[in-house]
Amino acid sequence: MDESKVKWEQFLSGNYDAYTWIYYSYAKTLYSYGSRFVSSHEIVEDAIQELFLTLYKNRNRLRVPENVKLYLLVSMKHNLIRAINKEDRYEPVTAENIPFFIEASPEDRLIDAEHNRTQTELIQKILSPLTPRQKEIIYYKFIQELEYDQICELMDLNYQSARNLLQRSLKKIKEHITPEDMESLILYLLLFAYRY
Repeated sequence: MDESKVKWEQFLSGNYDAYTWIYYSYAKTLYSYGSRFVSSHEIVEDAIQELFLTLYKNRNRLRVPENVKLYLLVSMKHNLIRAINKEDRYEPVTAENIPFFIEASPEDRLIDAEHNRTQTELIQKILSPLTPRQKEIIYYKFIQELEYDQICELMDLNYQSARNLLQRSLKKIKEHITPEDMESLILYLLLFAYRY
């Protein structure tokens, strides 16, 4: 059993230190993930807080998930959708139409401003023809390196629909970019993946 599942089991048994470990192990990942859907730091932070409060309140009814990270990402996405829909300034969203931003976050750009500016422009150019759902599946498959079953759970899709969506996304990318841009994109995605 991996460490996350051990800590989750301890958390369910009432171990507050294990609960804290889970929070600190996944908060940064959840924040980065949440920022892909909404630019408001407050909404993302509130969604994380709500997620962990709900976990704590419902710990007596929870089970140890097969994949702790996936469980938290799915829960985070649901919390974000609810939070966005509570805000009057946003149009109602669902899992189907929630925006998804694949470009580098402001924190990423601070690491190497000039390099990231160039890479962000390239990513935006290459991915601009894609819908938010297409950007989302590209992120899950190539940046987070998730398996199809995990992507299906996150995106509420069946296996074949997920494969079709990814294939259509890649086809659309290939139709709109030069070979040089494709090489740059692959290099950028590899570097970006190792950053997380």
